[in-house]
Amino acid sequence: MSLRSCSSFLVLALSLLSSATAAAVSSSSSVPQACATALDGVLPSPTPSNFKFSGNVRRYYVAAEEVSWNYAPSGWDNWLGVPLGASPRAQSAGYNQYGYTWQKALYRGYTDATFSTLLTQPAWQGTQGPTLRSEVGDLIEILFVNRLPNQYASMHSMGLAYTKDHEGSLYPNNTTPGQAVAPALGDALAPGQCYVYKWMVSDGAAPPAGQPSQLWGYHSYVSLYEDTNAGLVGPQIVYQRGQMNSTMANYREFPLLYMNYDESASILSTTNMQRLVKSPSGFTSSASSAPSSTSAFSDTRSTDNYGNGHYTARNSVRQANNAQGTATAIATPSALASGTPGFGNYSFWHPQLTNLNAAGGFLFAPNWNTMNGYVYANSPPFEMCLDDKVIWYVYAYGIASHVFHMHGNGFTHNGGMNQASIGINDGEMKTLHMTAVGAGKWQVICHVSNHLSSGMEEFYVVYPNGCPLPALG
Repeated sequence: MSLRSCSSFLVLALSLLSSATAAAVSSSSSVPQACATALDGVLPSPTPSNFKFSGNVRRYYVAAEEVSWNYAPSGWDNWLGVPLGASPRAQSAGYNQYGYTWQKALYRGYTDATFSTLLTQPAWQGTQGPTLRSEVGDLIEILFVNRLPNQYASMHSMGLAYTKDHEGSLYPNNTTPGQAVAPALGDALAPGQCYVYKWMVSDGAAPPAGQPSQLWGYHSYVSLYEDTNAGLVGPQIVYQRGQMNSTMANYREFPLLYMNYDESASILSTTNMQRLVKSPSGFTSSASSAPSSTSAFSDTRSTDNYGNGHYTARNSVRQANNAQGTATAIATPSALASGTPGFGNYSFWHPQLTNLNAAGGFLFAPNWNTMNGYVYANSPPFEMCLDDKVIWYVYAYGIASHVFHMHGNGFTHNGGMNQASIGINDGEMKTLHMTAVGAGKWQVICHVSNHLSSGMEEFYVVYPNGCPLPALG
């Protein structure tokens, strides 16, 4: 047997062992409890040299789930002041063609390891996963369950410290191509699997000096582009040591996600096509909107909302198959397409290809330019009282840069001078402070003009004296 054949055999054996373990866990009627024993407060090893354990362990219970999500629950373009079906902006963006309700893969938080009671989170938090809060020096333990029907998922921290077992990112940890290695179970969870991630809040994740908190993020990292377009994104906030409760009591806090959801690139793309498309002459949708006057399968745009030629760049075979209401997997070499376990590092490419091939099946699905998963101010407003101290935790994923801007009030970044706007790139997180001195109902938007026209705006309200909200402090 050649060295490469031996290497492939070892990779296959390791992946099959991992699959056998996962199958045993998946067959249990109490999957989360099978992993709950790992919620033991024991630090992973090694720990970073700049991590000084506070003794505090923060526990969270998170599931990846398929959710029916309505991008515009009011059915209105609340900027133009007309129903979406009559909005030329919504029509131009392609939002009216298939309706406003799409299947998303979202992180959802639960109260305990039974995963029976959802955590309460504000309606304006939208598609975001639960906010994971901690202080510098804490250990975070997350019991994660993949409840998606067919796709893999993980949780990867953007900003906190972790060991390789808790990275949540799938790639071969080897020194030469083809070397036999097996991924950590947390790198890619198959449907029904559970895992406990352990993240450490080191000094490197601390807020800047003089600032009470700092935004970081988390997302699935099996196939990043497809996973995040499906919605597997969430915020994590780090507070200075001993300041979490006082900060939460004395500030209004709003995580705000800028996200261009490309539904053609979601791991639920094919699922949505099968649900929304019934024939080349029509569509089905749970949204209360009429189809456009053009064919449900025509698209006169040569470029997407970013001007990147998104539609024309797609595989032409997929165009034909979309016209027939069928899905096509991404073209792959025959060894990958056949799913041959002995080819390459199967335990690494198989989960990625599963998610990759689940995407791309719905060529003419729109890009939804959203804030917290809503378009055209369909989110409940962000509310505050006159002179309240407010923290906006602003971040972005996707393939576009954005500009945070609010009407009526300014803000500061890292204790600097007052600003009217600030840029934010995909994968970037910024913590912005505001004192609500201007009363009224105001827009908070993306100041990139075509994003704004496609729906990236929401409202915030600063109540004058007699504010109906509970007082801070």
